[in-house]
Amino acid sequence: MYFIFEMEFSSNKHYIRDLIKAYASSFVMELELIQSEGLITLIFNKEDEKLESFLLGLEERLPASIFLGKSRHYFTDTKPDLLSIKETAVPLNISLCPSCQKEMFDVSSSRYYYPFTSCNACGSQHPFITAYPFTRANSTMKFLVPCAGCQEELKNNPLRKDYPLISCVECGINIKMNDGKSERYANDKGSYRKLFEVCATAIGKGKSVLMQTSNGYRKFFLPKEGRSLQETVLLMTDVKGMNEHLMMITQEFNSLLSIERPILRISTKSDEMKILYGATALVKYPDDGITMLLAREMINKGSTYICYEECDADTEADYLVDFDIPIEAQKDSRLFINQDMKFFISGERVVYPAVVETHRDVLAVAHDLAALRVEDSMFIDTLEKFDSIETERVNVLESEDFHSEHSNEKRFPQWKGSMLSVLAEHHVLQQKAIGVHFDASLYFLYYNGKEVINAVPPNPFEADHLFEHISTLREGSDRLVDNYRKNYPEICGRLDHLSGDVDIFTVTAIMLGLQDESFEGISAEALSFMGKGGIQIDTRVNDNRFDNYAFLASVMSYQLGTVENTLMCYSIYESFGDYISEVVSQLMEKTTAKNVTLTGETLANQALYARIQRHMGRKNLLFPKNYPIGKECAVHGAIYL
Repeated sequence: MYFIFEMEFSSNKHYIRDLIKAYASSFVMELELIQSEGLITLIFNKEDEKLESFLLGLEERLPASIFLGKSRHYFTDTKPDLLSIKETAVPLNISLCPSCQKEMFDVSSSRYYYPFTSCNACGSQHPFITAYPFTRANSTMKFLVPCAGCQEELKNNPLRKDYPLISCVECGINIKMNDGKSERYANDKGSYRKLFEVCATAIGKGKSVLMQTSNGYRKFFLPKEGRSLQETVLLMTDVKGMNEHLMMITQEFNSLLSIERPILRISTKSDEMKILYGATALVKYPDDGITMLLAREMINKGSTYICYEECDADTEADYLVDFDIPIEAQKDSRLFINQDMKFFISGERVVYPAVVETHRDVLAVAHDLAALRVEDSMFIDTLEKFDSIETERVNVLESEDFHSEHSNEKRFPQWKGSMLSVLAEHHVLQQKAIGVHFDASLYFLYYNGKEVINAVPPNPFEADHLFEHISTLREGSDRLVDNYRKNYPEICGRLDHLSGDVDIFTVTAIMLGLQDESFEGISAEALSFMGKGGIQIDTRVNDNRFDNYAFLASVMSYQLGTVENTLMCYSIYESFGDYISEVVSQLMEKTTAKNVTLTGETLANQALYARIQRHMGRKNLLFPKNYPIGKECAVHGAIYL
C-alpha cells in the first residue's frame, strides 16, 4: 500500500522539487519523488513511521510559489504511472528559500547578513552566469575560491551539493558604500550588518541610496507627497505594512510573498498611500539578498515601506552601494491576477532562462532573447550566453537588429510569434484557433493548423496631423475639433507637436491630462472607477476594423461633456471588450475554430479582462502559462514557425 501526496506545480523548473529532495535526504525512509507536467508527486510506503513528521517538516521548508496550486493525497495499491519532465540545469533568479533566509539572519551562520546567500534551489544565480553549461567556470564568480566551510558543504550539504555559485562571508563578494567623501567596505559579519544599518538610517532621514542589487541598480528612498512616483515601485518591507496600506485579494497577497516575488499592480487602502500613489501602485516584496537586508533594517527603523526606481550606475544619489563582480541584470517580471487566473505581463526574471522540450533545429531571436538547441535541449536565454551557433534555420523578429547571414533566415511579426507561443504551451498546434493580439494596435488572427494569418489587420495610426485626420471622419467632425481646441488649448498644443512612433494610448492619456501619459496611466485610472457600468466608446467601423481616429473623436466628445476620467478610462476597456468579443464570435463562426488565444500587454487590464470573460467565458480561452502575455513570449513562439 502506498501513500501518494500530489502538488500542482505549473512550471517546468524544478526548484520546489529540489527543495523537497534536499529535505528528504535527512530522513531515512522510502520516498520516490517525480515531477511530471503540472504535478509534483511524492510516493511513500504507507507503513513508514516517519511519514507524519516528514510532511509536517516539509510545510516549514517549502516557500510559497505562484506556480503551486492545490494539493491532494490518497492511498493506492499500485504506484501511479507518471512521465517525468526532462531535468536540465538552468540558473535561477528567484528569492531565497526558507533555509537560506534563516541562514542570512542567523548570527551564528557563516552567511549572516551576506547578501549573496543562495543554494541549488533558490537565489540570484542567473545574473552571474556568462555561458552554458551552468558551472562556476562559466560565471563571474570563477575567480572566487570557496573556503574550507563551503568546500565541506559542496560534499555534504544537500542544499548546496556541487552548487556552482557557493560562497559565504569568508570567501564571497565584498560590497562597498560611498557617500562622496569616503568609502565603507563590508567583508565580515559586523561590517555587512553595519553597512545596511547605515543605508536604512540614511533613507529614514530623507536621503537616497543607489544600490547595485542582483537585479540591477535601484535607487531607494522614502516616497513623499509632491514628488513624482510614476516610475517607482513601492517596496513593502513587512506584512504589517501590506495589510495596513494595500487592498489585496488572497491571491495577490500570496503572490507578492512567493519565492518568485513578481511586481503587481495593487489597489491602495490607507489615506497615506492614496496621497502618495493614488488609487493603485506597482508593489513588490524584497526579492534578492541586498533588497531583503535593506528591508530588514528599514523595519528596525520603523518603516513598513520605501520605494525604488530602476536606473543605471550613473544615477545621482546621496549614497552608492555596489560590488566589483560584474552581473547581467534581467528585466523584472510583472504579474496579472484576476481571481484564479494568473499570467506574466512582461519581463524576463523568473521566466527566463527556460528549457523547451522540442526536437526542432532552429535559432529564434526576439527582444534580445534567443532560443537555441544546445546538445539535446532547447534553451531560451540572452543571445550572449551562447558561444557558438549551428542551426538549420533562423527565425528573427522583424524589428530585431540582428542579422545572422544564414541562408535560411526568416523574419516574423510579433503577433505571429505571440500566438504560436500560447498554442504551443497548450499543446494545440494541430488545431484551428482565433487569436487576439493587443499591444499598441489590435489584431485579430486565424490559425489554420499550419500558419498564423492576420485576419483583421489594424488600421494604421499616425500621431502627426492628428486633428486633420479626426476632422474628416464624418459630417460634424470639424466642429468637434474646433470646439475641442477652444476648450483644451494646452492639450491641443501638446498634440499638435507629436511626431514619430506615438501610440494611441499615449495620445489618449495626454487628452485626459493624466500624469502618466501611457497605457499604464490609463489602466491605473480605470482601476480607480468604483461604479457598476461604463459608457460606450466608439471602437468600430463598418468593416469591423478598429478606427483609431473615431475612437479619439469619441473620447473628445465625452471629455467635452465633462465625463470624469475614471469613468472614461474604465469605459475604454469595457468598449474594447465588447468589440473584441463580437469580432471573435464572428470569426469563430466562419472558421469553426474552437480555441481563442489572447496575447499583448493591453489585455492585462482588469476591466478589459472582466469584459472578455463576461462575453466569451464559455469559449476555450487560452492565456499564456509560463511565458509573458507581452512581447517577451515571441522568442518562444518563433521556435514553431
